Amino acid sequence: MWNCNEYRDIIGDVDWEESKVFLETGAKIDQEPVLLGQMSQTGTVLNLAELLKDAQTGDRFPVGIARLMVNRRDYVVEEEGGESKYIIDGVSLTLHSRMHVSIAGEENPRFIFRRAFNYLNPIAQTVGQCVYRVVACDETPVGDGTCNEGEILYTITKDRFGRGMMWGQDEYRVYTGTGGCTRMGHGVVSCLQSDQIMYSLSAGLSAGNHDTDYYKGNIVSIDGDGQRGTIYTSNGQVQVGAMELEGMKVAHITKVAGPPRWLHWPILATAGSGLQVGALPLTQVLGLAYNIARALVWADAYQMRFEGGGGAVDELLLSLMAAGQDLKRDRDPFFQIAPAVGVAVGTAQTVGVAVGAAAASTATVSAR
Repeated sequence: MWNCNEYRDIIGDVDWEESKVFLETGAKIDQEPVLLGQMSQTGTVLNLAELLKDAQTGDRFPVGIARLMVNRRDYVVEEEGGESKYIIDGVSLTLHSRMHVSIAGEENPRFIFRRAFNYLNPIAQTVGQCVYRVVACDETPVGDGTCNEGEILYTITKDRFGRGMMWGQDEYRVYTGTGGCTRMGHGVVSCLQSDQIMYSLSAGLSAGNHDTDYYKGNIVSIDGDGQRGTIYTSNGQVQVGAMELEGMKVAHITKVAGPPRWLHWPILATAGSGLQVGALPLTQVLGLAYNIARALVWADAYQMRFEGGGGAVDELLLSLMAAGQDLKRDRDPFFQIAPAVGVAVGTAQTVGVAVGAAAASTATVSAR
């Protein structure tokens, strides 16, 4: 019978659980928003590019293996013209999608970006929100492009179900500090609406892309057509129209490289069909080819255009929000076919089956 200790023996020592203080008690840190990067200017364009190699060392092979097996991701935020501005450097031996965030040209990272729950939490795969943390590095010197965790600065969540047809429009929210988020059981998270400072809504399934609008302020929801919404105020929730929403908009992101959204649909379409290629279901065969290509060949890239009437916003915070969204999209098909990945790599079979079992036990394509 597979267990967590066997997994630990394979990949080494990793962080298994965030401190339970915040998620069990809903402990709240009263703090003002912390500036991570520069404030944006209207009309500015930045590019968020996924890397197929280590951002610090340039190593390609070990990163490719980590991308395939544990869905490691590395990103760089570039200005127009290609000059690097922010580095988001992935970590291979982690179950929390841990990444170190640096200002380009600086030796040591300033922040850590990671998930609150690890991959092997079966309840968190299906229930509640997907939760990411932006954490400040503490002052203890570590070196090697790493750092120890300090204060939690921001909490980014994805609603389990989005909006529109088949909930195809993803909703993300940003809260200051811990967001007052609480855990009920394992993975069911509720955060304080009063602590929300940003909101994003992606395009629906019919659009066939992942274009996303970002808003500054406390938006509870926006209708699928973007013409009406609900905002949170000190007097309660208020309905607003398209003009008011445009006055809160701060950016629009478009995917400019990487596999299109519709390419994952054939994998989903074959699920439960019973079709097989040899001993493997067709879904796993298609998914295996898809994930090998994603790990070794395809790299996503997004154009982030700062626009709308919402004014200036923290460039790096919005970039981390976009990186988390890309990571979540990549993880969905990865965990759906992870057992096939394990078969393909032979000696790493136990890892693939273990991670696949964690996801399959919840019978969902949504990963926490």
